[in-house]
Amino acid sequence: MKGPVDEKLAVTASDEDITGPSTLVPDIGESIITPILTPATVANLSLNEKDSEEQEKDLSTNNDDQEPEEEFLLIGIDFGTTYSGVAWAYSKQPDDIKIITDWDCIEFQNSDKGKAPTRIAYGQPQPDCLVDISGDSAPTQVTWGYGVEDTEVAEWFKLLLLDEDDLTEEKKHSPQIKKARKCLQKAGKTPVQAVGDYLRLLWNHAISNIEKDFGPVVVEGLQFQVVCTVPAVWTTRAVDRMRQAAKDAGIISDRLAGQTTLRFISEPEAAALATLEDLKARPNFKKGDTFVVCDAGGGTVDLISYKVRETDPMVLAECVEGQGKLCGAVFLDQDFEALMKQLVGDAWNVQRSAIKDMMNAQWENGIKRGFEGQSKDWKIRLPYECIERGAPHIITLNQGHIREIFDNVISQIQELVNDQIDIAVILVGGFGSCRYLFNTLKLENKHRGIDVYQSTGMKPWTSISRGAVLKALTNSSLPGPLVLSRILRCSYGTRFHTQFDPKFHLQQDMFWYELKDIQGDKIPDTKPYSLLPWRESVPTKGGPTTATIAVSIYACDSMTPPSRRDDNVKRSCIIETTLPIDITKLNEHSGANGHTYKEVHYDLEVSVIGVALEFSIMYNGERVGHNQLQDEIKDYVHPERPPSTSDEVLATPRANDSTPVKKKLHAVVVKDYTAHNDTEHSIMMGEWVRVHNNYARKGWAYVEKDGSVRVVPANCIHQL
Repeated sequence: MKGPVDEKLAVTASDEDITGPSTLVPDIGESIITPILTPATVANLSLNEKDSEEQEKDLSTNNDDQEPEEEFLLIGIDFGTTYSGVAWAYSKQPDDIKIITDWDCIEFQNSDKGKAPTRIAYGQPQPDCLVDISGDSAPTQVTWGYGVEDTEVAEWFKLLLLDEDDLTEEKKHSPQIKKARKCLQKAGKTPVQAVGDYLRLLWNHAISNIEKDFGPVVVEGLQFQVVCTVPAVWTTRAVDRMRQAAKDAGIISDRLAGQTTLRFISEPEAAALATLEDLKARPNFKKGDTFVVCDAGGGTVDLISYKVRETDPMVLAECVEGQGKLCGAVFLDQDFEALMKQLVGDAWNVQRSAIKDMMNAQWENGIKRGFEGQSKDWKIRLPYECIERGAPHIITLNQGHIREIFDNVISQIQELVNDQIDIAVILVGGFGSCRYLFNTLKLENKHRGIDVYQSTGMKPWTSISRGAVLKALTNSSLPGPLVLSRILRCSYGTRFHTQFDPKFHLQQDMFWYELKDIQGDKIPDTKPYSLLPWRESVPTKGGPTTATIAVSIYACDSMTPPSRRDDNVKRSCIIETTLPIDITKLNEHSGANGHTYKEVHYDLEVSVIGVALEFSIMYNGERVGHNQLQDEIKDYVHPERPPSTSDEVLATPRANDSTPVKKKLHAVVVKDYTAHNDTEHSIMMGEWVRVHNNYARKGWAYVEKDGSVRVVPANCIHQL
C-alpha cells in the first residue's frame, strides 16, 4: 500500500455519509467506513421477521422423544461473596436438579443447608476439617465453609478478583475486604490462588456427594458440563481471573470420560432461569413482558432486566444492562451488632464465640427472618459473659429499632429496582427471601400494577446454582429456558487499513482502527454472528505454502467511543490461527515496492458464550482460530426525569413553531420505553424513529413516530 496510513477508531459515519440504513463492505483502500453492528443492524438481526421467526422456531421445536447422543453431568457452581453452592443434574433426568449439602462443619445443624460460607482459613487445622491443598508449594492445611472459626479467616475474598480501581470506595474500605487482604498476605496467597483453593474444596466436596448418589464408577464415566456464575457488574479482568482460579481448582482437569466444558453466566441471569422454571406453570408471564431479577445476596445486590421473547420454552432477551451495589444482608448483621453494642456498652466486649452464638440464635434465625414490619417488641437474651460484665439479662428492641436496621439497606435496593422496574420484580438470593424486603417492594409498587415474586423455602437461596444447571441444559441442546440476546457493555474493534488522506489523517499515524460492535448493541445468543469480510496480504518471498493470521480485538467502555485511539481503548485479546491456511492455490499479486503477495480473505465471527464473547477467524467456512473475552459491564444510569408535562404526546412541530425543528435524524430504539402517564404512545426495541435536534432536557429527546412527537430518555435510542 502506498504512503502512510492513519490510526483511528472509526466508530460511526457522519450524518452526511449516512442517509438511511446501509451496510458497506469495507476493503483496503476505502475511505468510507460504516459500523458493522450498530443497534439498527442488530435490532434487525434479532427482530426481523425472517431471522427472528427462524430462530424462535428452532428454539421452540424440541423433540421430547429424542435422546441426547451422549450422557453427561450438568453441574452449576454459585461462587458467592458470602455463601457458595453447587447444584447438579443427570442429562437423562434434567428436571431433577439436586442441591449439594452434607457440609463438613463444627455445628451439626448447618450440615444440610443449601450453601456453605465463602470463608477460608490457612494454617488453622481443625480435627474434622483438614484438607491438603496440593500445588507448586508445600501442601497447606486449611479449613473452609462451616468448618472455619472466626479468627484469621478470609471472607469476601471473591471481590479481590476485581482491580483496585474497579472497587467502589465503600468496598475498598469495608472491614471484610481489609481483613481478607491481611489474611491472604499472611498466608502468601494471591486472590486468584485463594479463590482456586476454595473452589477446589467446594468442587471436591460436590463430586464426593454426587458419587454417593450415582456411584463413583458411573460418575467417572460421564462427561462434565460445568457452568459457573459471576456478578452482573464484573469486569473482563475479574472474570478472566475467575476462569484461571477454576482451572487451578482442577475443575477442567483431564478425565478419561472426555473434556470438561466450563462456561460462565451472570448471577441474575442464572437466577432468572431458575425462577422462571419455578413459575412456568403460572400464566403470569406472556410474550413481550419485561421483568427485573433482583439477586439480593449476603454482600451484594445485582439486577438485570429481561424481555420475554417466547414462553414455551422460555426465551429471554436482556433489555437493560446489569447493575449492582454493596447492600446485601451482611450489612443488616453489622447494623444490628452496632445497635447492640451501643445499648450494652463495654459489656459487649466479650469472647467472639459468645456473640456469634447469640447472633445466630436470636438474630439470624429469629428477628432477621421473622421481621415483616410488624409493630411488636423483640426481646434479646444476652450471653452470660455480657451479664457478668454488668449487662441486663434481656434487652428489648421495638419496631423502630428493627425497622431502621432494615430500611438503611432496603432503601438502597429500592433505588436499584426503581431504575429498571417495568412489569414485575423477581426476588432471589438469600436476602431475596426476606419478608420485609418483599412487603416493602410490594407495597411501593402495588399502585403501579407491578407484581413482586418471591419463591418459598430454599428456592431463592439456591436459585443461582440451579439456574447455572439450566444454562448447562441450553448449552447441551436439551430443552430449557435460555437468553436469546444480550447487550454489549463495551465497544469492540480491530485494526483496519485505509488509504492515507492528508485532509483527514495525521502524518505520524500508522493504522486505522474500526470499532465493530457499539456499546448498547444486542448480540444474538443462539448462533454466531458474522462480521464483515477481511483480508490479509501475505508476502510470498521464500515460497511459503501456508499462512497464519493474528487479529487484535480492542475494547472501549465509553458510551461514545473516540474517533482516534486513546487511553480509553485497550487491547482485550488476540485471535491467532491454530490451523495453517493453505495458500498454494491463491493468486499472486505484485505491490508497488516490487514485492509479491497473496491475499487471504477471511471472516471474523462473534458468538455469545455465557458472559463471554468469542471471536473466531473463519476461512472457507472452517474455524481456524478463536479466543474469548468477557463482555465489559457498566452501570445503567437513568437521566433526570423532565417535568411530568413533558411526557405528553406532542403535536407534530410546524415550521412556524417557536422551537422549530431544523433537522431530523434516523434512529433505532434500543430499549422499550412507556411513560407512566402515556401508555398508548410507547416505543419498542427495534423500531425506527426520527429524532428532533431540540432536546427537552439533558438526557431526554424528542422523537417522532407515526406522525406524533414524544419525549423519551436519550439512552433508549441510538441515532444513525
